[in-house]
Amino acid sequence: MNVRTFAFALLLLGLVLVVFGWLTTNPAALVGLTLIALGVILLWTRRQNAE
Repeated sequence: MNVRTFAFALLLLGLVLVVFGWLTTNPAALVGLTLIALGVILLWTRRQNAE
């Protein structure tokens, strides 16, 4: 698994947790937002270093 795949997995898991947290009023939505932010940061820093 490379960094890009890991970042997309974080984005997908974060999205699932946000939807689950939204439907059940569970604090999982906060964890989902954090995972989405981490995935975006990983993708953004990967692009910065690839140039």
